[in-house]
Amino acid sequence: MSNVALLFPGQGSQVVGMGRDFWNNFDVAKKLFEEASDAISFDLRKLCFEGSLNDLTMTMNAQPALLTVSVIAYQVYMQEIGMGPTYLAGHSLGEYSALVCAGVLSFRDAIKLVRQRGIIMHNADPHQQGTMVAISHIQLDTLQNICEEVSTKEHPACVACMNADQQFVISGHRHSIQEIIKRTESLGTKHSYINVSGPYHSPMMQTAAEQFKVELDRYQYAHAKYPIISNVTAAPYECDRSVVDYLNMQMTMPVRWSESMLYLVENGVTEVIELGSKHVLVSLMSKITKGTVPYSLGQPSDLLMLTNTQERKNKRLTIRKKLLSELMVTALISRNYNQDSIAYTQTVEPLFHQLQRVKEQIHKNGYELSEEEINDALQVCHSILTAKQISIDETALINAI
Repeated sequence: MSNVALLFPGQGSQVVGMGRDFWNNFDVAKKLFEEASDAISFDLRKLCFEGSLNDLTMTMNAQPALLTVSVIAYQVYMQEIGMGPTYLAGHSLGEYSALVCAGVLSFRDAIKLVRQRGIIMHNADPHQQGTMVAISHIQLDTLQNICEEVSTKEHPACVACMNADQQFVISGHRHSIQEIIKRTESLGTKHSYINVSGPYHSPMMQTAAEQFKVELDRYQYAHAKYPIISNVTAAPYECDRSVVDYLNMQMTMPVRWSESMLYLVENGVTEVIELGSKHVLVSLMSKITKGTVPYSLGQPSDLLMLTNTQERKNKRLTIRKKLLSELMVTALISRNYNQDSIAYTQTVEPLFHQLQRVKEQIHKNGYELSEEEINDALQVCHSILTAKQISIDETALINAI
């Protein structure tokens, strides 16, 4: 059986026309757009359907707009598909969408809260001293070391988002960001400035976080119906820490997205569905792991694939069979780093025999493995690699189990 995680995008996924097709086809979309507009006292539907991209991209507008469309997509998903998720996860702002869909925050309260969050974030850097830059083709520890070398109390800078392998966002004072770019360019990195109005997820948001804490304390929070992955910890919310704590820390701390997605994979998630505009998180998931099938639900036509359970099963099996083929080779030929030769032999030899039988089954008369047999074989590969003490850095294929 498939274990599904629902993903909710953050800023950067806004696009003019977002939500229009849902509005045209589902009453719940009309209801939620009207409720959102009433909560923040302006016509959000008109902004999304007819406004300029510049107006929509302003953080105090983008946040309620993105949350509204994501919650609409979730309601449509539950209405048409109805399969409860194993986990929910949202990228930065998207964590608020996850909280609404898990029943922690009411939709109306969340709309008002993220509108205020956007205003506070916009005003946190009135002189536009800060910026955010996407940077790729560099190892995380290398980038973090450079940030630490360059950052000062007056000109702080840090890694703000760990989105995928060698794909990050840095945030902070322009002076330090420019120096980081200068130092990393010699290492063959690529970079692009992000169109935002502040250095989010950085120490420069500390004052904003203190102001936002007052807003967070105004609202009531219920228990979550589904586990929610925190951007701050890359793990589910813990019962002994309040929602306010997580959301307040999120203002200044990095988004640990790639770790969050690997947590899902390691805990049995086989499919993820991005609920909202564009396909940003689906694209990232494809870079993070090969073993999880990504889908998008950003418009009604996306329901065709999601409602075809057999087609989804076939797609999932195809991906996992390809993964198994690659992982079997890696498990069999990779170097052994285990110093305990006796323990290694006792563990690995029986597993090699199991894997050899699987190979014979696959090649014998075109035998098709069942999903259960594929999963068992993947676990055998994982056990062999663990016994060989292969690190994740040495084979990204381990990430996909």
